[in-house]
Amino acid sequence: MKKFLLSLVAIFAMSICGFAQISVCDNPCPPATDGFSTGVVPYSPTTFPTMYVGQYVEQCITIQCPASALGATVDSIWFKNFIGAPDGLSFCISDTMIDALEYCTVNFSGTPTAAGDFALKMRAHLYGSGFLLSAANFAVDTENGYSTGITLTVHEQGSVIASFTTDPEVTSSWTSSSVNITAGETVSFTSTCNENTHHVAWNFPGGNPETSSADEVTVTYMTAGNFVATLVAYNENETSTDTATVNISVSAAPVIITVDFEADNTAVYVGQAVNFTNNTTATQAGNAYTGELYYRWTFDADNGSLLSGSTSSEENPSYTYTTAGVYSVKLAVATSQYGVYTTADTLVKHAYITVEEDPYAVIADFTSDPAASGMLTQSISVEQGASVTYTSTSTGATSLAWTFEGGSPENSTNEEVTVTYNTAGSFSTTLVAYGEGDRQNTKSITVNVGEPTPVFIVDFVADYTTINVGETVNFTNNTTATLAGEPYTGDVYYQWNFNAGNILGGLTGSTSTDVNASYTYTTAGVYSVSLAASTSEISLLNQGTVETKDSYITVTDPVSVEENAISEISVYPNPTSSVINIAAEGMQNITIIDMTGRVVMCKDVNSNFETIDAEGFAKANYMVRIATADGVVVKNVIVE
Repeated sequence: MKKFLLSLVAIFAMSICGFAQISVCDNPCPPATDGFSTGVVPYSPTTFPTMYVGQYVEQCITIQCPASALGATVDSIWFKNFIGAPDGLSFCISDTMIDALEYCTVNFSGTPTAAGDFALKMRAHLYGSGFLLSAANFAVDTENGYSTGITLTVHEQGSVIASFTTDPEVTSSWTSSSVNITAGETVSFTSTCNENTHHVAWNFPGGNPETSSADEVTVTYMTAGNFVATLVAYNENETSTDTATVNISVSAAPVIITVDFEADNTAVYVGQAVNFTNNTTATQAGNAYTGELYYRWTFDADNGSLLSGSTSSEENPSYTYTTAGVYSVKLAVATSQYGVYTTADTLVKHAYITVEEDPYAVIADFTSDPAASGMLTQSISVEQGASVTYTSTSTGATSLAWTFEGGSPENSTNEEVTVTYNTAGSFSTTLVAYGEGDRQNTKSITVNVGEPTPVFIVDFVADYTTINVGETVNFTNNTTATLAGEPYTGDVYYQWNFNAGNILGGLTGSTSTDVNASYTYTTAGVYSVSLAASTSEISLLNQGTVETKDSYITVTDPVSVEENAISEISVYPNPTSSVINIAAEGMQNITIIDMTGRVVMCKDVNSNFETIDAEGFAKANYMVRIATADGVVVKNVIVE
């Protein structure tokens, strides 16, 4: 209703040329509350008199305030003023303020003094929920706020006036008046021109016929689109003409789809394919539909399965059922790829396909040595020149056909085959198992054949394994490397770790990349030594082949205790699981060190005998450093 309502008010409330304040009628006509238009704006009557220069005209119009507009509830309309009416006409309104769903009337009368087209403008305020609804929501003249878009025509005396009716009737929208039909339908046009009209000329673009001079014409529109039908009225000597038009909106004729399909076999075994033939037909306006059709098959319709593999968009698909059961099949057809599939465009054949277990089913399967692995794709990785033994574990097979891509032999029909791969690359091994009738089944895996890699046997030896703090150990590398059974002649990278038992033992200073290494130990302890060998540099991502000799080097502090004093120092029991007893004359300090060089316990004493609780010690070898008044001695003890 909104601005269009105000614009219609402007048509009905004609007063004077120029600005005029709306006046209230002394004797307003009574409202006609029936016969209202069915358009957006409710008013009555729906037709108005044709105006001529010098000819008196009067009319009473009833207007109803809408209940809502602009997305808000309407409380009332206040009609304020009006401009643009032709000279000679006056108007008044029964009430300038009316509430929602209430009526008011507009009286206009007079004799137009000049012919022409007059742009009529009405200003009114529309209130909603107690507030003035924003004028910006109206299509208004931004300079003065008047509603626009309505033109009133005053004709000269003796002028022809072109007008016509249609069947189906014209309907009004906010922007235009139109006749709405579907392609293939007809529109009947009847001239209602005034008495000054002598003859007429019709023009129907997009219609059949395209032109006519008859007073009544029936036109058929076969093509969807928007067309303008035009009537030109002429007086006898064609000195006066007038034109009337209407929009003809032709929508495409509906596509009538009749869905049908059939299967080549409705009783099959598990693993047997069913081929579906689509017999769907589609017509439009009585003719075969020539546009695109889109299909959606569901092969397990009762379960509503739309999972990939149980549906298809092909016109004539095939589907293999892998589980025994009775299945319904559904086919939905639409004229657009993402169209809405209605019941009329869908056919379900319930309990259509029966699937039974195949008593002669064939399953191709095999094992390999080395074994294949992988969650999604099974594969084997071997070196160039290596062999793989395949053994069929197929069931229901009457014959076998192996294909060994990249291998020797390339083919076989035996149940067990040993294949040698002499070329690096990625290849497939395929087994086809054949059974009764035309039954067959296939299994394939991937074989990745890599370039051969050297085999390392890492070994080394130290010139001394027991030394004092500050002494150097020389290590000789006895590692050997072979490639395909022959000595390897390429580059070899080494890394020594002289404190391999310590997590920090690989820090710079306690490692070496020399072939034969030397290392000076500066702290007493028992040390593990490791050597890694590889064809590329040793790193966190490439550990190489590693040989570790645990507790290989023992490093002790120099002692100045006399031989007879050493013999008088005892540590027992050894090995132990609970306590360590230490007996020595004049003990001043006892320090226990693990094999990584970490001090486990340090205790100052002043006695000749001490007992150490070892229950909390980890099972390992320990050094017991005993300081006496005569010197220092180191003893080894094992905690079990």
